[in-house]
Amino acid sequence: MRWASLGVAGLVLGAVLAPNAHANVIFTLGNNPQQPGEQNILFGSQQTGTTINGATNQTNTPVRFTSTQSLTTGGQGQAFLQPTSAGALFTNFSFSVPGATFQDFIFNPQIGGQPQGGGGTANVSAVANDGTFPFSYALGNGQNFLTITTAGGETLSSVSLSVTGAGFNQLQQPRVSGVSTNQPIPEPASLAIFGAALAGLGLLRRRRRKAG
Repeated sequence: MRWASLGVAGLVLGAVLAPNAHANVIFTLGNNPQQPGEQNILFGSQQTGTTINGATNQTNTPVRFTSTQSLTTGGQGQAFLQPTSAGALFTNFSFSVPGATFQDFIFNPQIGGQPQGGGGTANVSAVANDGTFPFSYALGNGQNFLTITTAGGETLSSVSLSVTGAGFNQLQQPRVSGVSTNQPIPEPASLAIFGAALAGLGLLRRRRRKAG
């Protein structure tokens, strides 16, 4: 009986910890704002360094960009990020919301202006609650928007980009939505499995008492 009880307990634990089979991270080329709640990311002060801090325009939630390159903000408001060194191209960054998760992120690695000769492949990595999801796409002249969304209760902790090739000039128009510091709530199906496992465990205990 003890081994049977442990087996049911394992089912209970699995029901709680198992990721949602329908959860997913979706990469869509283009600028596709999510409603409601899409927020612009603002830079309230001029900054320079490998870490740049910003905040969302509606809830004033702190966000962070990091890079191996020294970056500078292009003014205030919903401006842009670019390498500090004159003539350098932007090749990598990571975005996160400290202490929180988010459900979508939009950004534009724009090519144009000076220096000339940008391009290459953008290798994107989205770190979610159940794994890391990769995506790659070619960078061309002009705008290169990418929209990253989630489904089935998936949440993101960070999004990173690195370029194989020359790079891009500026990171423009970053936006985020679905920011939350709460842990995801189990879906009804998971709760039903959890309840059934608990009921089975209770039945085994009652049988054991009667047998004793």
